[in-house]
Amino acid sequence: MNKECEITRDLIPLYIDHISSDASKDYVEEHVAHCPECQKILNDMQSHITLPIDYSERLEEAKPITKLKKTINRKIIITATICVLIVLTFVSSIYISTKITYDIPSSDVTFYEANGKLLMKYKGHGALLYSAYASHIENSPTKEWHISFTQTFFERYIQPLYKKDKPQVLDSTKEVKAVYDQDGHILWQNKSLPNNE
Repeated sequence: MNKECEITRDLIPLYIDHISSDASKDYVEEHVAHCPECQKILNDMQSHITLPIDYSERLEEAKPITKLKKTINRKIIITATICVLIVLTFVSSIYISTKITYDIPSSDVTFYEANGKLLMKYKGHGALLYSAYASHIENSPTKEWHISFTQTFFERYIQPLYKKDKPQVLDSTKEVKAVYDQDGHILWQNKSLPNNE
């Protein structure tokens, strides 16, 4: 058996099923015309086939499979698109929830002393964000705090789901003379300091 016979025998099943290229089909037909052994193999294989030989019938039978493949591909594309949209919605909602802020009135925050620390506790719902700066009083070891309060959507609605709000420490009470809001109203004053400090 030579190399041409091996190639032809590999191509015969494709030739019978009508799925070989035109060049392969021509090659098989040309070889079988000169080789009685390969002709016998081709005849034997064709005689054992019980499927319809008509190529158009075979294509008609394959239509449901082709339609199923198209449906599956369409569903994969739709599912992937929905997943991408869900992820984008989730990411953008997290981003937006941390960027939109709500001003909190200073009347919703209570200041009190505990263990030498000045603590603040928010009376409303959720966690509290604050922006503060201390100004030192001339010729005095004490300082005055100026503070404003905000919340984002995240601190207001999401953080309370997993984290309990605890009082926040602002400073040591012996170092603070007073705490003012952004409008200059006194929120807390250290009554233990002499008036000249």
